[in-house]
Amino acid sequence: MINLFEMSDKKYRHVSAMVYIGIIAGIFSALVKSGFETLIPPRTVETLPPPVVLLDKLGFDVSTMNYDWLGISINWGGNGVHILFSIVIAIIYCVSSEFFPKAKMLHGIVFGIGVSIFAHGLVVPLLGLSGWLWIAGPQALISEFVGTAFWIWSIEAIRLDLRYRYFKNS
Repeated sequence: MINLFEMSDKKYRHVSAMVYIGIIAGIFSALVKSGFETLIPPRTVETLPPPVVLLDKLGFDVSTMNYDWLGISINWGGNGVHILFSIVIAIIYCVSSEFFPKAKMLHGIVFGIGVSIFAHGLVVPLLGLSGWLWIAGPQALISEFVGTAFWIWSIEAIRLDLRYRYFKNS
């Protein structure tokens, strides 16, 4: 049986560096996820993204959080929440992987799917930011889970590369 909570040797942990690496990986991976969602959207055009709904519920006027780029109106508020979420989860992932090596299974995809199920399958619907994940339909589920796999894999790729560059012997 696989022990998911088997801990690494304390002398090989670099927690503070993982916070820094998590910030870098979180920013980069948010752009990966946004790009993926442009190609395979997780929701209809009429459905507001959960970060936009969250800002609205918190009392922010989301309609004033736009900038124009090449004639396209982009909501920096919703994107900012999306990037912040990605940074937080990337830090959690990077730090967790220092303690629990099994967090990196399948290049972090198992961890990422767990986060997706927890966030989009439980927290987001309970906060009233979106509907329940299992009633979203197959296209939304494909977008969510395949996009999550690319997102967490990009976090792991950056974590692995930067960790190796700075700590080759541990």
